[in-house]
Amino acid sequence: MATCPVCGYEFEPASAENVRCPACGAPLAGEKTPDAEDAPAAEAAPAAPEGAEPASGDSAEGPVVSADAAPEAPSPEPAAAGAPGTEVHPVIADPYRPSPLARAWEDFKASPGKLWIILKLALFQFVPGVGSLVLNGYVYTWAREQALGRHLPLPHKIVRPGVLDNGLYIYGVSVIMSVCLIVLGLFSATVFGALGLPLIYVLLVIAFVVCCAPFMAVVNMRTALCGRVRSGINLKRAWSLFAAPGKTGQVFAATWAPLAIVMLCSAVLYVLLALVVLGSSISVAYGMGTAYHSDWYIFAQLVALFVSCIPLLLVVAFAIFFVGTVASMVTARALGYWVQDFRPDEWPEYRENVKYYMDRAV
Repeated sequence: MATCPVCGYEFEPASAENVRCPACGAPLAGEKTPDAEDAPAAEAAPAAPEGAEPASGDSAEGPVVSADAAPEAPSPEPAAAGAPGTEVHPVIADPYRPSPLARAWEDFKASPGKLWIILKLALFQFVPGVGSLVLNGYVYTWAREQALGRHLPLPHKIVRPGVLDNGLYIYGVSVIMSVCLIVLGLFSATVFGALGLPLIYVLLVIAFVVCCAPFMAVVNMRTALCGRVRSGINLKRAWSLFAAPGKTGQVFAATWAPLAIVMLCSAVLYVLLALVVLGSSISVAYGMGTAYHSDWYIFAQLVALFVSCIPLLLVVAFAIFFVGTVASMVTARALGYWVQDFRPDEWPEYRENVKYYMDRAV
């Protein structure tokens, strides 16, 4: 007796070859059919991707996997950026794109109303303490927006949300770092003075100042991004950014190129001021030398000379503040472009800062 595997009909086969079910006509053995010829190809077909619905005629359990086939090892997932134990590495940048300093200068030139903004910030500099707080808060907030991918021109409003906060944080970090540097300078001066090496000490101080200015700019940028004094004085993380391969030269250029222009303009203005004052003093002294004058007359002439130089001093100071404000804007914006390659929006300190302000707002 033979049983059909398709319909289950039992019958007595007439021969051992080319046996077919008399009920449904399904082949039982011996006969090759087109379905039988396609069977090996069906077995060699690749498995369907996970989650795909089985085709019509397939079983619900999915395709049968060969026992000889080894399971594919899952690929390791990359570690999250900023996770504990991971190092900070910048994104590989396009070598043909402009430098951060060049892009910052183009952004500054393209900003509408920049002269009026610089004028207001330069006038703020005449207020001791407040001027540097507002300037640092404004320029580093602008740099922070670029570092987070928000490409915006110079804001027309000077004091806006976040500016005074960033200015206070940067001011606090600057005070802490200044106190530490003063203590270190006094200690090193004592040591080198006792050793009789004053020239070496002066050279070391100059080298330290040259290297310290770009590093302090990175510290200020981190402070503005993380919104915490303790994040700004985390020198280990700041150094990991500063010493990243291919990034140190860019931050040196972004810091010292504008600063060198400010120093050059200041030197020229001070020389011109000194020449004017010296010429006026010589003329007054020459006029008093022709005859005898009382002490009160000489004092009155000196006071008049000083008062006449006050407007000139204010003009020179305003010119220096004007150039320094431009340099601060360009330097901070360049640092925003520079730190953008480190993906600051994934830093744990930045996310903690965002969560803090969201909780406070709620």
